[in-house]
Amino acid sequence: MKNLLKNKKLVIIGSIIILVILLIVFLKIVGGNKSVYGNRCSDHNNYKISSKTIKKAKKTIKKIDKVNDIDIYTKLCSVKIIINLSEDVDIESIKTMSQELLGDFSKKELKYYDFSLYVTSDNKDSETYPINVTRHNSKDSFAW
Repeated sequence: MKNLLKNKKLVIIGSIIILVILLIVFLKIVGGNKSVYGNRCSDHNNYKISSKTIKKAKKTIKKIDKVNDIDIYTKLCSVKIIINLSEDVDIESIKTMSQELLGDFSKKELKYYDFSLYVTSDNKDSETYPINVTRHNSKDSFAW
């Protein structure tokens, strides 16, 4: 009787282990091909931002005095804009520039891309910077 109970326990434990392994394999096969961004970015090649637009955006950013460095790059559904300032600049100037900057992109691009704006300052004692603001593709402006 004890051997029969031990064998049933081993069969149940073995069955559970096999089911767990099969479930993991199934989830890897079925769920393993999903994009981090979901399906929204599957057609990102149709929304490429031209180098002309990038140059125009950089020109808008350079309107602010004390800009050291600007980097703009895209990845799938997002545009990252990194600005380094030599000194602190009034936050209202940055807000105004960010709205002008969005005007450099087409309506089609604004409805497709999420924007991230990172602003840093060489002033290590700055109470204002660094700043990181974002704009979702469904919004009109950055979320300050």
